[in-house]
Amino acid sequence: MKIVPALMGVVFWFAGVVAAAGWEDLFNGRDLDGWEPQSKVDWQVKDGAIVATKGVVGLLTTRGIYRDYELEVEFRAAEGTNSGVFLSTPKEVTDPATECYELNIAPSANPYSTGSLVGRVQHDGGEAPEWRKFRVKVEAGRVEVWLNGEKVVDYKDRKPLAGGHIGLQFNQGRVEFRNVRIQKLGLP
Repeated sequence: MKIVPALMGVVFWFAGVVAAAGWEDLFNGRDLDGWEPQSKVDWQVKDGAIVATKGVVGLLTTRGIYRDYELEVEFRAAEGTNSGVFLSTPKEVTDPATECYELNIAPSANPYSTGSLVGRVQHDGGEAPEWRKFRVKVEAGRVEVWLNGEKVVDYKDRKPLAGGHIGLQFNQGRVEFRNVRIQKLGLP
């Protein structure tokens, strides 16, 4: 009889390992391998995080291109920071409301504060000095966003994007990103 609980434990452990195996780290915590700056920003790695404090507004993009995926990223932004995580983006963006999904990191005074999709859906996630976490699912034109485990956006695009890079934005203020990982959805 004691064998059954032990076997159940092994089954649950194995299921967890298999589920975690689908995730790919986009940031290794040591350097910017796999990322490309698209403007002059002081992108650097400090204490296991990607950090930017000054430069020309722009993105740090993945080399890889992604279509349907789940993304997790932790971020910390100084007071007054305006930044974001760009989903399914080209390397350079002129209109985030049509060319990508810009998941904003910004104060409540911004019309698209933290957790909003710029030009598409508003959410008032406001500012906080501690590390916070986005989990995002982008699939067939539907974008779902969780901020610290709470679902804050469920958006269906009438003109779904074909996919693109993941971009970390520097706009103004100090911003940090860590534990950036992705899981592709659908067929390989």
